[in-house]
Amino acid sequence: MTGDLEMHPLFLTIANINSEVRMKATSHAWACIAYTPTPEFLVHPDFRSVLEARVWHRCMDIVCAGLKLAARTGTFMSDPSSLTRYCFTPLVAYIADLPEQLMIACVTKSVSPISLAKQSQFGDGILYPPRDGELTLRKLEELCKKIDPWKLQEFLAEAKKHHLSGVQLPFWDGWRFSNPSIFLLGELLHAGHKLFNDHPFKWCKELLGADELDACYRIHHKRVGIRHFDGVSRAKQMTGHEHRDIQRTIVATIAGGADPEFVRTIRAFVDFLYRVQSLTFTPSSIQTMEHDLWEFHSYKGAVLRAGARQGKSQEMNHFRIPKLELIQSFGRNIRNSGAIIQYTADVSERLLITHCKNPFTRTNRQRSGFTQQIVLLLDREESIRQFDLYSLLLEKDISFTNPLFSEVDDDPCYVDPTLDWVQRVAPEEMNRFQGPRGFKNHFLKGILSQDSSTAFHVTVKADFADKSSNYVASTYALPDFLSLLRAYIDTIPGDHSHLCGRLLKGWFKFRLQLQSRLNPRKLMPSQQVQALPPSEQHPFEKCDAVLTHYTLPSGSNSKFLAC
Repeated sequence: MTGDLEMHPLFLTIANINSEVRMKATSHAWACIAYTPTPEFLVHPDFRSVLEARVWHRCMDIVCAGLKLAARTGTFMSDPSSLTRYCFTPLVAYIADLPEQLMIACVTKSVSPISLAKQSQFGDGILYPPRDGELTLRKLEELCKKIDPWKLQEFLAEAKKHHLSGVQLPFWDGWRFSNPSIFLLGELLHAGHKLFNDHPFKWCKELLGADELDACYRIHHKRVGIRHFDGVSRAKQMTGHEHRDIQRTIVATIAGGADPEFVRTIRAFVDFLYRVQSLTFTPSSIQTMEHDLWEFHSYKGAVLRAGARQGKSQEMNHFRIPKLELIQSFGRNIRNSGAIIQYTADVSERLLITHCKNPFTRTNRQRSGFTQQIVLLLDREESIRQFDLYSLLLEKDISFTNPLFSEVDDDPCYVDPTLDWVQRVAPEEMNRFQGPRGFKNHFLKGILSQDSSTAFHVTVKADFADKSSNYVASTYALPDFLSLLRAYIDTIPGDHSHLCGRLLKGWFKFRLQLQSRLNPRKLMPSQQVQALPPSEQHPFEKCDAVLTHYTLPSGSNSKFLAC
């Protein structure tokens, strides 16, 4: 889209903002504060990367000078309630992939940017001590006293002996309370999902064969909201959403076609990825997550025995994978900074589209001035958005101070506070504002479960009506439907035997909405469930499986049933 033109934006947000808001790129919780230059140095190739890294660190130091000062001495800021507070601004997290983490930590790729592990120790399943930033700064200070940093050949040769990249002035030097081993967090998109695609998924492909794996995914049941793959072995680029879709089914796909220990290795890795994406953690849940990773390391030898660990030209007999070392620190990251899913690069990848690629199409596409034009476009869009909100406040005669809502029973339909506020005070003005797509609250008018934790939504018009129970049993090939229907009617207090002969209505699909298990006041977006009878297009029906929590009569344990 941009040809050979490059842009390197820097996005900033505040950690105090609710993570659910920050995780949505369209909620305007992030600000683009700079575009760092991309110079081309006409020097020997060995020196280009270090000079580019030095320029980047210097630019970051200039841009973040005010934040570094506020972290050291504090500054006065106004909060949403117009109260003045004395604030400090330490660097809490920096979202970056592995190459950028190495550049930020000022170390070479032969070591981990966040721990003291070396390349020969990658993937051994051991949690190494964190790479303290003060230790890196002391090494750089000693090295600069010994050799002039601008004598590049000598300086780089000596720096590599200490596993340093050659950057002599890290931007985080002097930023109080900021340590790379803490603010360089595990990043789920690259160190989690893409790690799975580049290694565990590739092992499955080597073991089963590309054609067999494609055939397995081709015959998978089609579900609304989940991609159906015609072939996965030859896909060049996939989004994080598609990586997650593959992870949902990979264990069941390879079961029976691979050695049980190989399946257990993949299952443990997938379990680890699922647990690490949780929004909240307890000491026991972190321990369970780390146990899944330990189980993966315990059984990963099955991958080597199967010959599935293939390099470009030959079979490999080790697991020295840099990203495998990064995930070893996920538990420590969570204990230091909370759930790491709030720091995923999914947001920054989306921001690259909204703040770089899309505005670029509206410029003259000339190298000399396209960046300034993009800055002007973004500034005008923000001004228009703020003016629309300001004019709405004046029109409705509402206070400029954003009040906290006291309605306990009202659950927001948007993760953008602005949209949720507009929905409350002026729903007819919703089309004037852009943001995350909302979802309906089916708990208001839908059919509720007995414990009110689940809502069902069906259309007004049924797909079939006035049909007997025998019709349903024969149409869906359910021989025990009649007996189960009578058993259900018998559980209803009172005499309802007349219901057994009633004609029935039926729907081929409905929407199912749940409450969050972690926060019951939060509603999850609804999902469509299909129940299509056999037809020429679907001779074996097309019905989705639903896991149901079924409470047995008093004195019995509850069960989970798949239906």
